Amino acid sequence: MHKRLLPLVLALVLVVTPFLLANPATPAAAAEIPWGDKSTPFGMVVSLGNRVRSDEMPTMIRLMREAGVQWNREEIWWDQVQFEPDGPFRWDGDSSRFYNYDRAIQLQAEAGISILGLLDYNPAWFKGRNPHPEEWLSDWGDYVYATVARYGRDRGQIKYWEVWNEPNLVPSGYESGLYNVEDFVRVLQTASAAIRAADPEAKIVLGGVADIWSEIPEFAYDTPDYLQRLYALDAWPMFDILGLHPYRPDAPEVPVLRRDRTQTYREQAAEIDALLAQFGNKPIWYTEVGWSTESDGIVSEDEQAAWLQRFYLLAMTHPGVEKIFWYDFRNDTGDNSNYTRPINDPTENQFHFGLLRRTYPLNFDDQRIRKPSYSAYYHLTHNLGGLSWQANYAMPYDGGLGWQHWTNGDRSVDILWWLHEAQSPPYLEIHCDCSHVQVRAYDGTLLRVINTETGNVKIQPDQRGMPIWVEYGGYSRTGRTFDETPHSIIGGFRTYWEQNGGLARFGLPLTDELTEPGAGRIPTIVQYFERNRFELFPNNRPEFRVQLSLLGVRSLERNGVDWRGLPPAQNPPAECSYFVETGHSLCYPFKEYWEQNGGIAIYGFPLSEAFWEYDPVQNKGFLVQYFERNRFEHHPELAGTSYEIQLGLLGRQLYQSWAQYP
Repeated sequence: MHKRLLPLVLALVLVVTPFLLANPATPAAAAEIPWGDKSTPFGMVVSLGNRVRSDEMPTMIRLMREAGVQWNREEIWWDQVQFEPDGPFRWDGDSSRFYNYDRAIQLQAEAGISILGLLDYNPAWFKGRNPHPEEWLSDWGDYVYATVARYGRDRGQIKYWEVWNEPNLVPSGYESGLYNVEDFVRVLQTASAAIRAADPEAKIVLGGVADIWSEIPEFAYDTPDYLQRLYALDAWPMFDILGLHPYRPDAPEVPVLRRDRTQTYREQAAEIDALLAQFGNKPIWYTEVGWSTESDGIVSEDEQAAWLQRFYLLAMTHPGVEKIFWYDFRNDTGDNSNYTRPINDPTENQFHFGLLRRTYPLNFDDQRIRKPSYSAYYHLTHNLGGLSWQANYAMPYDGGLGWQHWTNGDRSVDILWWLHEAQSPPYLEIHCDCSHVQVRAYDGTLLRVINTETGNVKIQPDQRGMPIWVEYGGYSRTGRTFDETPHSIIGGFRTYWEQNGGLARFGLPLTDELTEPGAGRIPTIVQYFERNRFELFPNNRPEFRVQLSLLGVRSLERNGVDWRGLPPAQNPPAECSYFVETGHSLCYPFKEYWEQNGGIAIYGFPLSEAFWEYDPVQNKGFLVQYFERNRFEHHPELAGTSYEIQLGLLGRQLYQSWAQYP
């Protein structure tokens, strides 16, 4: 029997309210690197003004709110707001309906999304020339002052400002007029003075310095070297927050060659910690990080989802890291492509970092747009709310097992992942002190309800590196409650349950309400019962808002049966009903029950003829018939009672087991 691993890293408790992580007390072991403000770690690079046309901004805001985005990095390009030296500023966009920063920032502020403003790049009148900063520093200061005064001091919409983007790389450094580190320091110094003059309450974020893993190109600098040069040039006091872009060629736990050494994410972060301890501590914001899913790359869409979730879990529990901005929210397209006809080249690396696929028009209900990584991000933002990170019981760098424990004393989550695909993951014993746990996939999908009489369960992580979430406690006791289960039913599900047969038709609840990815990964509220699964569609007409899942289909699939291959009805008697949609008939003893208790709306079409089947849950055999949403059972020993025809316990059969998973 595997005993629960002793905590390898005991951390202080970060109290999390829904969508918020509170600041912990600093542990003695981490005295050199203070714990930052981790209350709102979930950032995103959306660049609403630059990348989303004004008419589609409200839909993008809806998607940001649905995903749980707390912060957006809003890039305000100098060359799109001012067009001549000492000229006026244009903040409301052009005739193509882009660059309307007023609208983009106002919509985000109204939605409660915090903004990191990004100030960058050369003026419009020097495009293509890239002269030395001396030729545009004064104008740069005017642009910075005007922007910060407008959106910070006067409107109170932005209080954090990032100065430049990736100044250590050739495209946005040397090729943008920053010919050496000294040039960037002058740009930073000018911006710092202008920001503090325009809004004394503002905070300055160093323009995201990006890691380089290859041989360093001429005129570029890797992050540690660049930071050392900034410190040597007395630039450290010019900013409040260290902005970094910790991109990696592989998964966060994998040692990757960085010229003369290999580094995991832990070693990557430790190198920065050592510099902070030497130069002076500053909070760390990862203002870009991500992986692309181009078709000829190494990262599939499922791997992007897994790596996203694992990176966030590791970074959020690293002392100085306060915020992580994923790059980016929606797949990009070609710079010169028509907005209404986006280029979706499957092999282009830069087009596939997003959590959303690129489409036009942008439709909130479009089932094509949400990638697996969207669901992974959603599950993080919505299901760590109200919890505190208590400990890492295993670190993935040390043996390939990741195991984090989050709790608020009532509700708890253990998040597990395994990195060695060639080796079978071990069974881990979790002491839950509970009657059951819910095992959920990285995207929130319920995998199993595990019952226990001992307060312990054994869980085997997924072999492919996908995190699984083991959740227990925190059950709702509002609405209609039951002595037999800690779960209750509320709202529309309760009304539907009570008005459509209640306990006899649906059984007891196996869970509280959960949110899972529905069709097209659209987040959908569901609840599991002994005999079915409810799904909520609040935008439907009232009579169609609660729908039943196709558990009959799913049960046959679990047993390796495709109903389409089952023998069809052969010359059914006249007293039977025949359904051309599935090729099956409905006869005695099930026909009358089906017709009198909801028919197609409740049970769906028949998927089989009646046949004899053994039910392992009840340890007995019955004459049964499968329908899309359930299985009918004939109990002749109860003839003449309301229990002669019973509904199969498909919810229990599919989703409930004892003591261990899988």
